[in-house]
Amino acid sequence: MLEVRDLHTGYGETRVIHGLDFNVEQGRVLGILGRNGAGKTTTLKSVMGLIGITKGSVKLDGQEITGQAPYHIARSGIAFVPETRDIFASLTVLENLELAARVTPVGARDWTLERVLDFFPRLGERLQNGGNQLSGGEQQMLAIGRALLMNPRVLVLDEPTEGLAPIIIKQIHDKLMDLKRDGLTMLLVEQNFGFATSLADDICIIGRGTAAWKGDPAELRKDHDLQSQWLGV
Repeated sequence: MLEVRDLHTGYGETRVIHGLDFNVEQGRVLGILGRNGAGKTTTLKSVMGLIGITKGSVKLDGQEITGQAPYHIARSGIAFVPETRDIFASLTVLENLELAARVTPVGARDWTLERVLDFFPRLGERLQNGGNQLSGGEQQMLAIGRALLMNPRVLVLDEPTEGLAPIIIKQIHDKLMDLKRDGLTMLLVEQNFGFATSLADDICIIGRGTAAWKGDPAELRKDHDLQSQWLGV
């Protein structure tokens, strides 16, 4: 569904990623792991067109999207849930959701406002609250719900557990597992090792600007030397 080949990207003269390759297969979850500063978020922002790519190719379902504007990439079927969540603080929960629903691709109706509120009942209780009145967990639910309203072919998540309490992390994990069972393709960057390896079907570890290791999460969980070398776990 999503194919990244020979990706080179960074900030100005600083090159962060040097020839990264990975695939996100349809209906599967790819987890990207790595130490802090390895370039995980940079990779996601490059896929989304938020950072310019120096060299390489990004394809969605076989179609080249390299170099396209972020809004074109979003409309083509990739929804991004950033680490910062980027909730519109001055808008209500309902208004945040309605904005996302306006950019739903023509003909895509799997995810409606009603379905999102059924999926995240807590949002239904907070519809008239402002974005700045939500807890961290509620903001994350809103960020994911807003992304789902775009009816994406690929859901991209950057550190969805950041700053959340363990009980909320479990709730988010359970909801993402529901999406996985529904067959939604996902690309996940996550520092929480247990969260990532229990949710992902495939793992790519970024180290020294490229793919240091790719494989099955179960294999990674058993290989403590590999974890220590690339993740510091």
